[in-house]
Amino acid sequence: MKIAMMSAWNTDSGTAIHAETVGRAWIASGHELTVFSHIRNDFHGTGFTGMDEDYVIRCFGTQKTGYLDSKPILDRNFDFFIIQDIRMLPVENLYRLLPKIKSRSKLVNILYENHLPEEKWFFKADWDTVVYFDRRQEFFKEVYPRAKHIPFPCFPPRSGNKAEARRKLNLPEGKNIIYFFCQRGYRPPITELPVQLQETSILLIVTQNGHSRAIERPGNKHGLVREEPALSRERFDDYLFASDICVLHKVSTSDLAVVSSTAYQSLGTGCPIMAPAESDFFKESGDEIIKYRSITDLNRKLMEFTENREKLKKHMDNVKRFVRERSPEVISAMFLHSSGA
Repeated sequence: MKIAMMSAWNTDSGTAIHAETVGRAWIASGHELTVFSHIRNDFHGTGFTGMDEDYVIRCFGTQKTGYLDSKPILDRNFDFFIIQDIRMLPVENLYRLLPKIKSRSKLVNILYENHLPEEKWFFKADWDTVVYFDRRQEFFKEVYPRAKHIPFPCFPPRSGNKAEARRKLNLPEGKNIIYFFCQRGYRPPITELPVQLQETSILLIVTQNGHSRAIERPGNKHGLVREEPALSRERFDDYLFASDICVLHKVSTSDLAVVSSTAYQSLGTGCPIMAPAESDFFKESGDEIIKYRSITDLNRKLMEFTENREKLKKHMDNVKRFVRERSPEVISAMFLHSSGA
């Protein structure tokens, strides 16, 4: 089957995380994929996370510039043409192309919004299939009664050697590493570990280049702040392989995001993930995420899950089950089935 996808790709955006997960699974299943994505000086995300594959064609910019080279798109025929997060695309010029694309492909729109859009243009396209990935998006059924729910996929399971990852990243060995991922809008909820953990653990904060000045630096004996560019997929994994716990602290948003794509990227590495219980991004999460309701609760759970190996093992069994249920193979097959393949 020939599948086209118009999306962010090989960047640190949530859209790219979703697209890459299902896209690479389609290729592994024997389908032919072409990815149309943003040009490198006008893209969605804060940085690139990998080298482009030979099936990636960069031929458009963002909605802000409206740039779109239609020739690579119209020169090919596909069974399915899938659009990810349409408001991050050059919508005015894209909408002019949609009737031509629909005449030769089934049109699929994957929705990312957390409320019904106000823009009239949003609802003018004639989609064959509309997909949403979070139950809180069911308001779209008011407009698209046959909209389909397909859960957000996890990155596949992968494993790494903790000691090797620490040497690679020049991180200390012999102590627990409690890792605060502070890129993509995440922030450190604390900059000092509980006193009970200060002799046995290191607090590692990894932030974006140029952002460390906004973070109070933890004490030198038990804390470390690092600036990094947008992490490559390999380096993203290495930090998780090196760590004993990862904290993703982002409470709420006024933009259109619905879930934490970073969590779905992280879960398959074997590092337990903690996040705030009341966050918009994690409210619908289950026991695959360790949730805390306050800083006091966070500190208590950091101690609990670094000291209680049996409880940690039980939690990670739940994570493994969740990653299997949301595997790229399972979710990518649901897309093609729901679209009539």
